[in-house]
Amino acid sequence: MNQYCMIKGTLLRAAPYKDTYIGSPHYVITISAGAQFNIVVNSASTQPGPNGSDDVYSYANLNFVNPITSTLGSLDPGLHTDGFPLLDYAPEKGLLDLSLLQPVPYEDENGNHVDINDNINSILTIDETQNSQSLPFDNGSGVLHDRDFWTPTQANVIVYGFGFLFVPQRNGLHETHMNQGNPPGKHAAENARSQDGAVIVQKGDGFTAIFTAFETQCLPTDAAGNPVPGAQPLPQYIQGR
Repeated sequence: MNQYCMIKGTLLRAAPYKDTYIGSPHYVITISAGAQFNIVVNSASTQPGPNGSDDVYSYANLNFVNPITSTLGSLDPGLHTDGFPLLDYAPEKGLLDLSLLQPVPYEDENGNHVDINDNINSILTIDETQNSQSLPFDNGSGVLHDRDFWTPTQANVIVYGFGFLFVPQRNGLHETHMNQGNPPGKHAAENARSQDGAVIVQKGDGFTAIFTAFETQCLPTDAAGNPVPGAQPLPQYIQGR
């Protein structure tokens, strides 16, 4: 069963996405949560918007202050299928100001810190100028391929991933993005309320939250997470706010 869940663990290493990798474009975060577990974050959209852009919409709250952090800190490491905070990007929930979501590419030819890889690297303390290790990775397809992983430069970085398990392996978490507002089609079955994905990172007493969505998703949504009549694609919805 593709069940909404949360995983908590200590960061072991991470692999920024490269064009040469096979499979879906994801940044990979490997944590220790009893066993090793992979959390993936979309680096690009597999369903480009009307203008052909495959940029994801992303916002990293570097000073995430929210009542849920107290609950997260009290949870034991490992996989949680209940008893954890349920995330909802809908405006009335107060988790996220949707107008802060901006289109962000996964690569920047000038090396500026505006892309998905650089943003997550900075949050996780991943330094790509250091030596990397090539390790096999299965993105959920059952096919192994090598990716370059780096270890964090800071110890005891705690990662909380919200999303859905890879099936049947159950060794990774995907859909760490907004899971509502998808129009009829490939991703409409993912729609629901209070099961949005995210990655929250704890360093010491501070928290950072990484929120991701796609320009093809439409808001506002109804109680089932489906776009209401007249709902607008994310870029237009944000512009209207």
